[in-house]
Amino acid sequence: MCQQTRITTVIPYYHRWMQAFPGWDRLAKASFSRVLRMWEGLGYYRRARFLHALAKAVVQLPRKDLPPHPEALRRLPGIGDYTAGAIASIAFGKPAPAFDGNVARVLGRLAARHGKSPDLAFLRALAGHLVPRRNAGLHNQALMELGALVCLPGNPRCPACPLQSICPSSRRLPDPGRPKSVPSRKKENILVVRKGDRIWLTRNHPQGRWQGLDLLPTQNHRPPGKPSLQICYPFTRFLIQASVFTGQKPPRGVSGTWVSPVKLRRATLPAPHRKILTQLGFG
Repeated sequence: MCQQTRITTVIPYYHRWMQAFPGWDRLAKASFSRVLRMWEGLGYYRRARFLHALAKAVVQLPRKDLPPHPEALRRLPGIGDYTAGAIASIAFGKPAPAFDGNVARVLGRLAARHGKSPDLAFLRALAGHLVPRRNAGLHNQALMELGALVCLPGNPRCPACPLQSICPSSRRLPDPGRPKSVPSRKKENILVVRKGDRIWLTRNHPQGRWQGLDLLPTQNHRPPGKPSLQICYPFTRFLIQASVFTGQKPPRGVSGTWVSPVKLRRATLPAPHRKILTQLGFG
């Protein structure tokens, strides 16, 4: 849940999730729509899909639980190098690195030479070399916390860092060697189709976004007239600028259904679409 999302945002979602799905079995048996509903508002819904697929894979294992070794963990849905290392070291005490952005920043500054950080391949190998055989989870968590709380991206708190005396970057931050990505801007047109107190929803998006979620219809061509609302929201590497139009007829060639106010409140909508309905007084 903390991938791409601040922990302060995650905490209430985590508690709600764990109440609904306290074990792998409950999550595996849940319908996909319920899983998405419990995730609504966190965004990056592929994480929820991976968790659901992971639960179904785990309950098929002999122990019906996660395996302790990174190699076995990486064979499961949605688990990459970082997640495998974090689970193996923190949950099972295995000497595996948990290499995330915070760790890369800490090690990059410690290993900087001539004002430049080494590349990611070097830093990933360094993380694996440094992880101890005992207390690997504590070591990994310490590095991650150091990056999250002290060795900050823009204004590091060097006087509070326990590694300041050996860090060559405490006086001048090195060039990380990786240009900061700037999101590409995209425009789209979102329709709020209303008949009485009912709203028309679809599960089709022209770019295939938000699969499995209930959506307000989106179309590439701009409808006639003035938009009722303008919103801007991030989606992966894009910054979407959406014009919102209201009408009474669903778009041609798109499947969908009319939903009542009760069903609308229970529908699993992406956060930008829920925000549109709320701002227009339909939420």
